[in-house]
Amino acid sequence: MTHAVPRSQVIALLLVSVLCVSLGEALLAAGMRAAGRTEPTGWRLAAVAAGDWRVWTGTALMTAFYCMYALALSWADLSFVLPITALSYLLGAILAATYLGEAVTVTRWVGTALIVAGVVVVGKGG
Repeated sequence: MTHAVPRSQVIALLLVSVLCVSLGEALLAAGMRAAGRTEPTGWRLAAVAAGDWRVWTGTALMTAFYCMYALALSWADLSFVLPITALSYLLGAILAATYLGEAVTVTRWVGTALIVAGVVVVGKGG
């Protein structure tokens, strides 16, 4: 850690940021898919997407993630912060399966489990 911010505070901030980015990505995906069904390409796609609340909310949540990520980097080492944000892969896969209705393969779940195991190792490390 680079500053005297308690590790638990850094982890709490990162968990909230992971929630924000995962929800943001799912909302953005849903909004863009809906826009793509009406207007599949070009600037008109962007215009349709710009009118979707999911695109705006997803973008706002992803912006909040970036701000919290930057704050966490001012408190802790990149080698600690970055792996914890990888928890967004787990939450992203869960949201892809439940909210977006995607078929997440066994291979993707195994890969996600390996990532989570790595996060646990980093979180427990000194």
